[in-house]
Amino acid sequence: MSLSKDLVLLMLQFCAEENLKRTAHMLEQETGYFFDLEYFEELILHGNWEEAEEYLSSFTLVEDNKYSTKIYFEIRKQKFLEALDKRESAAALDILVKDLKVFEQSNKELYKEMTQLLTMPNFREHSELTSYGDTLTVRRSIINEMRAVIQANPILHGKTNFPPINKSRLRRLINQSLNWQHKHCAHPHPQPHIDTLFTDHKCPGPDNIMQQNQLENEISLVTMSTELSASPLTGTTPAVKPLNEVMSPTDSSSTCRQDSANDVDKDEILATIEGRELLQTSPCVSGDSSSGYLTESFRKLSVNQMPVLPLQTVVPARNAASEESLVMWQNISARGACPNNELTKMEMPQISKVVEVSRCEYVILPSLVQTNTIRRLLYSHSGNGVVALAEDGTHLLWKWEKNDDNINGEASTKSTPALYQPKRGLLMINDTPPRNSSLDDQLLFVPSTLTLSKNDAYVISSSGAVISLYNAISFKELRSVMRPPPAATCIVFYPPDNNVIAIGRHDASILIFNIRTDELISKLKGHSKRVTGLAFSTTLNVLVSCAVDTEIIVWDSRTWEKKKSTVLQISGGLLGSAELSETSIELDKDHNHFLAVHDTQLAIYETLTLRRVKQWTIANFCTRISHATYSCDSEMIYAAMRDGIILVLDASDLSPRYEIDPSAYLPPRLRPCYVGVVDPVVIAAHPKKKNQFALGLSNGEVVVVEPVFPTQVKLAGLPSSL
Repeated sequence: MSLSKDLVLLMLQFCAEENLKRTAHMLEQETGYFFDLEYFEELILHGNWEEAEEYLSSFTLVEDNKYSTKIYFEIRKQKFLEALDKRESAAALDILVKDLKVFEQSNKELYKEMTQLLTMPNFREHSELTSYGDTLTVRRSIINEMRAVIQANPILHGKTNFPPINKSRLRRLINQSLNWQHKHCAHPHPQPHIDTLFTDHKCPGPDNIMQQNQLENEISLVTMSTELSASPLTGTTPAVKPLNEVMSPTDSSSTCRQDSANDVDKDEILATIEGRELLQTSPCVSGDSSSGYLTESFRKLSVNQMPVLPLQTVVPARNAASEESLVMWQNISARGACPNNELTKMEMPQISKVVEVSRCEYVILPSLVQTNTIRRLLYSHSGNGVVALAEDGTHLLWKWEKNDDNINGEASTKSTPALYQPKRGLLMINDTPPRNSSLDDQLLFVPSTLTLSKNDAYVISSSGAVISLYNAISFKELRSVMRPPPAATCIVFYPPDNNVIAIGRHDASILIFNIRTDELISKLKGHSKRVTGLAFSTTLNVLVSCAVDTEIIVWDSRTWEKKKSTVLQISGGLLGSAELSETSIELDKDHNHFLAVHDTQLAIYETLTLRRVKQWTIANFCTRISHATYSCDSEMIYAAMRDGIILVLDASDLSPRYEIDPSAYLPPRLRPCYVGVVDPVVIAAHPKKKNQFALGLSNGEVVVVEPVFPTQVKLAGLPSSL
């Protein structure tokens, strides 16, 4: 049996995880194994008729069967009617003659009627078209009709549903292959590294082992994945994955998986330890003959890597050289150090053993307002509400009411808040950049920015058009200023004065502006690319700004003069995403440091000196970062990854401590088998509760999450009880 189809589907999954959409659709067309119905419907919705037909033609042609004929006819008919609607008679005639002529033989009367439409001043005067609405409404109606036809088409049968594949399956297969190759080396190295996948892995000879030891100088450990059970809308899920105690592969409490890979020997299959899977490994074993014990640093298994996760445990001594074991590579260039098998003391945070798997509580915030991707998300300063800004300019505000279970009325997962709306039914909706006349495309970059006044009474936001000031109680738009270009890309209130705001703009400038008096106080010039983040420190009298090119500048907030600047250090292998990544910054609670977030890294800097104190960078195979934020006490950092995983890092050393799987905060209806359908875009931390955060999702929904960490866990830099 050929596995070519399976391999192609794995490649499609990999492309989806890496956001290689164009590549994925080209592969779908060339192989014909998977028809991306959602992508096809997007093409129809945006009126990309030629692209829609080109994609469809890779799977079926107009004459294949009655279902295919119907699909092609609906596309061309709608293209014809839209040309008439825009009074483009010549274009409509061309469509009729070239595109619709093929249907004349099967229905001459219909073709004749469509020809007559060219002579009518308004085609809606035709008895069959009197209910023809606006363009977008009609397109949506066509999508619903075609969906049923596509699913009934026998040629497309079984091709519209992507098979349920475990996340990052292709990477896992590669890892298993590398493990198998390393196991059969004549002289397996205790800490091998892989430089390429182009050739088979070969271990160095005995004369080269010492040389390789000297070259390797760091140990990368990665996290284990776990299968999580489903949870109700407001329920609990075994979700948070702390660093568990790693037991010896020979420990009697270890049990073997029944569904292990066929190409791994039965005595070396995955072990399930406290609900986690890991390969039996012997990465860096150091002996201490006096105590008869070994100290091990285990490389943990995960499809979503988190480098530099130190973990130590003491197990009974054994002869590592004679023990057959497997090594898991997540980062192709990761290297481990075990010089001469001598006992090596690693200066890493001490992590207590964690046995129990914690639980996670969440609530999906209800909304009857239809929106798209959530781009900005904030808690109210009082902690009793959440406000979100969607990509289409719509604001959503939820508030929790005081009751017996929630005395303070603060945001909680134990009760569902109400979507707040004034009695008059107003909505806060920003102006957005206009589409072109054919409704085909939107701007490549539509900036969204949102900020709340200190008293939670006013909202200032922009969605690529004017900046709007709203009353957060009545939803009334009080003012609108500064019509682009250039567009506002980020806005913050100046803490001492609610009337003053700082505005970062697409042209790389920063305006200090009094929105009440329309007074421009100062214009700051120093960045060379669009500004993406702003943060005021009243204690230090500075404004910190960052731009899409990762430049960070500190300004004096009394004189508005530039004081210092720096740029994030991005490794060469992670370059190329600058224009796609939104660099952001956030001050810690004391304002002495700030967190810089880029899709490739998290970094902490001293505010006044811009000295980088700590940095955590994603591995080569690790998914990129969507957004990250401090917890309210600045002791933890919550980072939303693009594959849906939420990492919890210790802010004292930027080492990941927990990971939360998407199944912890997504209800069953939002857990896709095809990666990338619903994922977190933005994250916000509760201003008073250190273990609560909110996530804005790509499907327009918002979820509030409370991970319940084990009370017995004592981690460096983290409290014993959260």
